[in-house]
Parts: sequence; C-alpha cells; structure tokens
Amino acid sequence: MLADDLRPDGFGALGSPVAKTPHFDAIVNRGCVFRKAYTMGSMIGAVCLPSRTMLLTGRSLFRAKDAASGDDPASHTFPRAMKDAGYATLHAGKFGNSPKNITNEFDRSVDPGHSEGVVDAVVDFIRGRPADTPMFIYMAGPEPHDPQYAPEEIYTQYKPEDMPLPAAFAPYHLFDNGAMTIRDEMTLPFPRTPENIRGKLARYYASIAYLDAQFGRVVQELKEAGEYDNTIFVLAGDNGLSLGEHGLLGKQNLYEFGGMHVPLVFAGPGIAKGETDALAYLMDVFPTVCELAGVPLQSQVEGKGLAPAIRKNSEGVREWLFTAYETGQRALTDGRWKLVRYPQIDKTQLFDLHLDAHEERDLAEMPEHTARLLTMLEKLDELQREYGDPVSLTAPIVRPADWSPDVLTPEQRQDQREETARCAGK
Repeated sequence: MLADDLRPDGFGALGSPVAKTPHFDAIVNRGCVFRKAYTMGSMIGAVCLPSRTMLLTGRSLFRAKDAASGDDPASHTFPRAMKDAGYATLHAGKFGNSPKNITNEFDRSVDPGHSEGVVDAVVDFIRGRPADTPMFIYMAGPEPHDPQYAPEEIYTQYKPEDMPLPAAFAPYHLFDNGAMTIRDEMTLPFPRTPENIRGKLARYYASIAYLDAQFGRVVQELKEAGEYDNTIFVLAGDNGLSLGEHGLLGKQNLYEFGGMHVPLVFAGPGIAKGETDALAYLMDVFPTVCELAGVPLQSQVEGKGLAPAIRKNSEGVREWLFTAYETGQRALTDGRWKLVRYPQIDKTQLFDLHLDAHEERDLAEMPEHTARLLTMLEKLDELQREYGDPVSLTAPIVRPADWSPDVLTPEQRQDQREETARCAGK
C-alpha cells in the first residue's frame, strides 16, 4: 500500500496526535517500523515519479529511469519478478505518477481515480484470482495528495482549530532553496499563518482517514478469503510532505519533515513487532519482499534486502544515506548527524537529529563541528560518485541566498490564489 504524499508520522500509530487510522494502526502495531526510511530524491518537481520508479526497479535515482525505459537490458522489475515466481499481479492506482512500461507488466493495471475505486479493483482481484495462486497487489491510490479528498462526513471530524502546528512552523523559508515558487509551495498564501496551516492539516488528515477506511475493506476481504494471516503487508509513502515546517508546503526539500523521509512498515508471517533506525530506501522494498517471500531476484538490484534489520540480526544494511533534489539540494545522514548542501547559494546546514529532530538549530557555523562538516562533505561527494550523481557540490556562479515573499511577482501571486482555491476544493 503506497500512499501519495504520506508523511512519516501520518498514522496514529506512527506518531500523529490527530490521525484516526485504526486499520493502518492495526498493521503498524504488529509490524516492523522503519523510522529512517527515505526515497533517494528527484531531479524533477514531481518527486512521486522517480520515487515509484526506484521502488519498482530496485534501482537508485540516477539509474532507475534507464531501468524503467528498457535502456538497461540488465534490469529487472518488481512485477516481473513476482510473475516469474508464479504470483498473480495487480497494479491499482494512479497511472500518471508511475512508469508506464512497468505498470503495464502487471497482469492487470487499473486507475479508477480515487481510493474507493482502487479498493473495488483490489477486492475484485482477490475474489477472482485462480484458486491456490499467490497474489502480489500494488495498491497506490491518490490520497492524501492535494486537494486531499475525503467525503464531507470525514471532513467534519477534523476541525482546523484542533490541529497542532508543526514544531518548526515558520511564516516562510528564510533562504532560497531553489524551489520556493514551485506549485506545491503556491497552495497557500505567503506568509503562512497558523490559521491557514491548520486548515490544510485538517484536510490532510481527513484524507488519510478516508484512505484508512478504504484500506480496512481490503483487510476485511483478506480475512474473509482466509489469506490475512498469510499476507505480507508493506505500508509506505512515495514521498513525505512539509505542512508548515520551515515555512514550506511541498516535497521539494530535504528536511526530515519534508520531501524524502517516508513511512515504511513491514508486517506479516515471520515479522516481529518492533521499530528500527536502520537506514532504508524505498528501492530496498523490492529485494526485501523477495527475501521475505522466497522469491529469487533475476538480476542484481541496487536496493538492499532489509530482512536482517527486520529479523534483528543486524542493526542495518548501510552506514550512510544520501538524498537529492534537482541540482540545488544534496543531503547526507548517518541517522544522527545530517548535512544539507545547497550548491547554488553556497550554503551548508548541519543538524544533530538526536537532539534536534525538527532541524531548528543549524550547527554548520560552529567551530567545534568544522571537522565533522568536512568529513561529511567528503562522504557526500563519495556517495554522489557511487550513485552516478553528476551535480557538483559547488556552483560556478553563486546566486543570492536571501528570500522573502516580497520577491513574488503579480503573476505569481495570482497563481498562488488559484492554487490555494483549487487545493481547498473550491
């Protein structure tokens, strides 16, 4: 179950104080939660497409596109691996944010346009599959992506005044990260206010509640089919989302409560309840499911099987994790220390995530962290080369870093008014 724009704390059992998600919580509470899971990043504003491409190919950001297009003959895909192992396969979800060549490889691929229709397709698939045939179901409806659809009776349960503001709320981002006027950032006016952020949060969590209710239908159908106890569940988001943190609203940033940090939960036979801080990518889901289900991988993928972390035989499968957004943002973390580099404005941030989970205290200018900063910049450069990232950590021409809403043009302000109305369902 891959949700669209789901934050890492998007369910009640994952930490949200307001989400009412009993069906998702039931899976989370009996599964293994990866608290440090990420999509590697995106070189386009629509983070969802490369994220899903990485998940379905097991390849990293700069190689997944070739794998999806067929330009890499050594590539293998998630649906193909499951089909080769004898599974009946279904893709039910949005077509526009997934690689078409791969969604076409499922036995059946449908896009009903909303999660109720997605679940109708899943239920039909469970009921209509050949007897004794194992199933691989990829359920990826459009919620809670804006405009954050939910039926009116669910909207009424989430009142803006009940929504707590994020810990790092700010009226606007204080410097230009290269994506300040991308569409996502234009879905509320500048400066952000507590009132309009609370309104967006209310719609967001209502949409997640709607998604949860639909997911509950899938769980019930699996129980009635006698397959619930024999099913491995994977719950994840294709990317995260800022909802007022640092003055941002989209997924085009590298903050922890931003674009690349995602929820990831495995539950089912042989998976013990618990949590892990093992560093994980969404591209690890493909090889991990194959490990857990005993499905052979037909080619070498870059993703790493997470079964050692799930089974508590290992603390993790990697020491460092690298994320990227377009040409203007790069980040590196070992789970505690996190460095963010903005080459185009020659700016670097350093955070201690153990003491500052919401990244409110930048340590980069403190002399006692100079050596750490240099070491992490060297490691970041090393991982860029390992993953084939062509972007330099320095820019030949450095642009001004300062940013405020005062620089918006009249045309941009009009765009913002139109996007705000659309995302409010008006």
